[in-house]
Amino acid sequence: MCRRRAGEATRKIQDVSDLASRFAQLAGEYGARKRAATALVERWDWYSWPGLDLRPLHFERDLLRPGRRLDTRPPADRDVLRIGFDAEGRAVVTEEYSGFLRGRLYYETFVRHGSDVVEVAHFDTDGPIYLHEYRFVGGLMRSADTVARRGSGRESYTYAHGRISRVEIEHDGRPRSTLMAEHDDDGLVRLVEVMGHWSEVCYERPPAGFDLDVACRAIEDALVALIPDAVARLTVNGPAACVALSYHQSRALSVEVHACTADERAALAAIDPHAAWSPADFETGTDLDLAEAGPVRLVWQELALLDAADPGAGSEIGRRLLCSAAARLNLRDWSDTLPVTDDFVVYAVDLELVDLERNLTDCLPPDRLASLRALGPS
Repeated sequence: MCRRRAGEATRKIQDVSDLASRFAQLAGEYGARKRAATALVERWDWYSWPGLDLRPLHFERDLLRPGRRLDTRPPADRDVLRIGFDAEGRAVVTEEYSGFLRGRLYYETFVRHGSDVVEVAHFDTDGPIYLHEYRFVGGLMRSADTVARRGSGRESYTYAHGRISRVEIEHDGRPRSTLMAEHDDDGLVRLVEVMGHWSEVCYERPPAGFDLDVACRAIEDALVALIPDAVARLTVNGPAACVALSYHQSRALSVEVHACTADERAALAAIDPHAAWSPADFETGTDLDLAEAGPVRLVWQELALLDAADPGAGSEIGRRLLCSAAARLNLRDWSDTLPVTDDFVVYAVDLELVDLERNLTDCLPPDRLASLRALGPS
């Protein structure tokens, strides 16, 4: 057994060393690889990000969905991929166009398909980014080796009854984590990442009867109950003028609670009107523990999957949830929680302030919003 494991370790080192040597030569092979791969293309299709990938559980582990085929290229300000397929329907060229760069071609991937080995070379405008090598046995991918600009990695795949059950992940020759997959007749049930004594659920199929709207309302109710307690624990040096529920645009259910006094808000407004609403500039705040607030992890997962299928759809639901909680909290009597000013407000805001204007409209009664416009963004 020890000799077998030692032999496997030696083979892995040799495989990565060989791949590293080939990666070092990629810069001089760009033109040849592009010509060879493009010559195999029988059809081109436009795809939404993130396109396609052969690696098992590649999308599930990050709560992504494979890109979908588009009838036409979208506007230049949208990210899009053009994928070239060979006569056997295999992707051999992927071109990635950046919406941020006004439709400019930024990444290119060229694929060599062998009988049991597939090689994937990825380039940007500065040269090679990575070289992947996928090895197949009996039609199933058994390993994926990577050499990139900043290191190397390997994934080893184990199957049970033809379905992926385990992924061993290494970085630079050292074990990093293991993905454990559970399946039933309907497909993937659960995906868990294990690293030492730590584990985290990456994906879990919602139980029968799960209703996202009902779950969101339960979380909203929990927020309305939890936020006053969190505010009461804050150290506020004077009557509070506002409480901000801050979040990242991409993950609205990771909430922090901040409070700001009237003097502090006025000082910030004198510097920048936006800063008066920016919780990142407030002196006091705390994370909000939503562990007992219902199925938060499952709701976050489903919102992320909605975003993966329709960018922004899940984030918008999360934004509206927080705004609805803030609107309800604005109807509350805060005098039993902490001293507040006459124009005290509660509002939700993303840390980048992108949603600020519409959030204020959704969170505040019209009369209170009008009276605070002098401090609002311009």
